[in-house]
Amino acid sequence: MQVFPPGEIIRDLSFFLMSGVVFNSLLLSAILYREWHKTKLHAITDIQFAWATFLLGMVFNRAAFILADFFYIAEPWNTFFTKIGYSGLILALTAFFFAMELLIPNNTRHVFFVTGLAHVCLVVIFPRDWLNAIAVSIGLITFVGVMLFLNFAIKNTSGEVRTSIRTIIIGFLLGYFGFIFASEMSYNSFGFGPYLAGEASLVIGLVIFGLGSFYSPALEELDWKDQIVELYFIQEGGLLVYHYEFERTSDLDQVLTAAGIAGIQSLFQEITKSDSGLNVVSVGQFEILFSHSKTFTSVLIAKAPYRILLGKLDDITQKFEIMFANIIRNFEGSLSEFSSARELVNSIF
Repeated sequence: MQVFPPGEIIRDLSFFLMSGVVFNSLLLSAILYREWHKTKLHAITDIQFAWATFLLGMVFNRAAFILADFFYIAEPWNTFFTKIGYSGLILALTAFFFAMELLIPNNTRHVFFVTGLAHVCLVVIFPRDWLNAIAVSIGLITFVGVMLFLNFAIKNTSGEVRTSIRTIIIGFLLGYFGFIFASEMSYNSFGFGPYLAGEASLVIGLVIFGLGSFYSPALEELDWKDQIVELYFIQEGGLLVYHYEFERTSDLDQVLTAAGIAGIQSLFQEITKSDSGLNVVSVGQFEILFSHSKTFTSVLIAKAPYRILLGKLDDITQKFEIMFANIIRNFEGSLSEFSSARELVNSIF
């Protein structure tokens, strides 16, 4: 790694920025671990757990590099801490790859996970001169793997959840390119300017990345298509406007079901003396999700109350109102007027 002579302003700036990376990564990691611990399942495939582990690896990486760059500049300790830094980050990436490959539909055969483990072994075994090449290799693999996951995630989300995924992408790209420029290879090639800019970009990227991760769903939520059962659009008076069945259930009359749902909602509003409608109701093995507009209520019957589904339900409610608001106000029971709604449902669900 680069050596910073004592007493120079560049040294102080670099130390300040690297310490900022450690502090922000540790803080965001702790927040995400806490949010993950508050969930019921504590699944290791939760995106908050995966990102928290990645950020913890960043803590080890930058903390070890600080020791190598500023305190232990003589061998063999300089190489020892440099290798600790690389190993910590790559191990964290490997943990993320493991969770990622359990979910994405691409049949990767855990190639990212295995490659990550192989790179850790290379860091330990190979001499110091090879570390830059190993860093470039794992950097390219990380870029491909993370973008593959984020592309999959953004295609399967909507609303606020999709916005959080986009925030993660921005943060990741800022942090990724910041990490590249804040490297020994960049320092040797371009000098202190790009190096310090890279450290600053890394700090900013981590903050944006962490904020996006905080509002992101669990990785399990990306199987939302397996959770949806039925969708109802119900006029304020309880009349069924449109119904869509994602999977075959019972042979109950759809009109009577819609009237029953509207009646239950009105009853709870009366009991609670509230003007707002229901949001989520659990009934046996099903979750009934609600979204409200001025003229109708959208109701999604699902097997799990995923945030992704709540976002999609709000999304389709807004678009359904734009398309059919005038028809719903003058609705007299003819469902044929909503035949084009099928295309809307298919575009969102």
